[in-house]
Formats: sequence, C-alpha cells, structure tokens
Amino acid sequence: MEPLKIAIIGAGNIGASSAAAMVERGLGRVFLHDVDSDLAAGKAMDVNHAAAYFHNNSRVVPCSSLSDLDGARIVVIAAGAPRRIGMKRRDLLGENMATCLSVGEYLHANCRDARVLVVTNPVDALTTQMKLQWPDMMVFGLGCTLDTIRLRYLLAEAAGVSVDAVDAMVIGSHNDRMIPLIRHATIDGAPLPQRLTGEQIDRAIDHTRKAGHFIVEKLKSRGSFYAASFCVAAIVAAIARNRREVFPVSVRCEGQYGICGPSVALPCIVGAAGAERIVELKLNDHELAALADCAADIREAVGQTERCRH
Repeated sequence: MEPLKIAIIGAGNIGASSAAAMVERGLGRVFLHDVDSDLAAGKAMDVNHAAAYFHNNSRVVPCSSLSDLDGARIVVIAAGAPRRIGMKRRDLLGENMATCLSVGEYLHANCRDARVLVVTNPVDALTTQMKLQWPDMMVFGLGCTLDTIRLRYLLAEAAGVSVDAVDAMVIGSHNDRMIPLIRHATIDGAPLPQRLTGEQIDRAIDHTRKAGHFIVEKLKSRGSFYAASFCVAAIVAAIARNRREVFPVSVRCEGQYGICGPSVALPCIVGAAGAERIVELKLNDHELAALADCAADIREAVGQTERCRH
C-alpha cells in the first residue's frame, strides 16, 4: 500500500519539527516544501538520519516546487514570518496573508481533496480568509489547541498531578482574548476548586494567555515551536488514522454558538474528513459573550461582512 502523502509548506522551526513528529509516529511520507530548497533539504536529511529509531518506513522528502505536493491528502501550512519580540500575532496578518492566499490558490487548483491545516499566525484570521476565498476547501486552523495543552500542563503542575489527570480546554481565538473554560475543567474528575485555590487557577490562566509572549521574549526572533509541532502531529494523526478526536481548532461557524462566518477556535471532531463537526458545549452568558467578542475581533481583522448562509 502506498504511504499516505502529507505535505508541509514551510521548513522553518514549526514545519520541520512537525515533520519530525509525524515520521516518528509513522503517519506517512512527509513532503517538506520551502522556497529555500537548501533549508528543506538540510532539515529533511537531519530528520531522516534518525530513521533507525522510528521503527517504521516514514521519511521526509524535501521539495522546492509546489507541484511536488500534488496528490497530498493532508497539507499543513506553516510558512510565513514568525513573531518577533515586541510583536503581537495580529501584527503578522498583512505579511502572512499574501503567503497563505498564494499557497491556497495552488492547493485549491491542484490538491482539491486535501485536508488543509493552517498553523501560520494569526491563525484564526488567516483560516477565516482562506475559507471565505475557497468555501469548498476543507481548511481549518490550529486554533486554541496549543493554548489547551499549555493550560493542562500549568494546571497539572499547580496540582502536582500528571497532565493526563487534567481535562481542560481553551476556545475562542489564539490571542489574548482566548477563553479558558475553567468552569468545565476537572482534575481527576473533580472540579478545579476542589483541587486548586482561586489564586492557583488565576495564575494558570494568566500564564496560558502570556505563554507565547514569554517564549518570544526569551527567543527574541522567533516564537514557540516544539509544543505547536506536537499539536500539529496529533491533529494530522487524527485525520490519517480517522481517530475522530476532539480538538479546539479554528473552524468556520454557520450559526453554532450564535456565530456566523468567521473561523473561531471551537471543540471539533477531527477525523478522516478533516474538521468534521463542531461540538456544542453548554456555555453560560459570560462565556458566550466572550466568544462573540472573539468572533467580532476575527471578523474585523479580515474586514468580513459575510452573513450566515442558512
């Protein structure tokens, strides 16, 4: 059987780290594209040298032409400028929009059946614009998946338990407006207030919101990438193996939670068809209002005026 063809556009830190995580899992043959062909070739070579520890036949294939991606069933867009010190994710919008739209045009013409995952920031706005441009494309974004695993880690550290004991999710948008669903979160099945003080919970929320800023301050010229790459590999694995797992990804809303048009980070079942279905949680008025603010912010960022189709 032919291995699954997976494409990653952008051989920077996130793209290359995602490729490594995917081949280690044995997800398929990963085609790593970059306009800098030497960068893609060097990183592919470096990953493939670890093949003895993969215990599978997955490999990274470097490529400099988009035509090498034809026939890919899953495409990850990780190309674009990284966040630098002093920048917000939204500051990258103009710079990275042109890249995503150029790539999207090629994918729409040549990879019509691909499930397209946007990782480039600002992820919610870029996903929204691509879905507006090509409504028939199965495109969705990383959304608040990274924020969710950060929150789970921080809560676990505060409680002194395994991360596996923590059930928590962040929705809304991958920026300071993100909404940690603390009211729904549990540790070992118990509500957070039974395991943590209010101060501990507030600190975990604050550090989740600021985690990206903290890391950029340390790295200066780039943002985080290791944790994001593991998120990308987990989502790609859910598609490749039809696991139908729930991730808070950026997905176009058609009336869910009272939102129409923008791609907002919401819990969604991810399987072979891509982002298959939004899961509607019971949110209170405060959570719904915060979600509406996220949607309005994303809509304003891309100048969206579109209303629901239904």
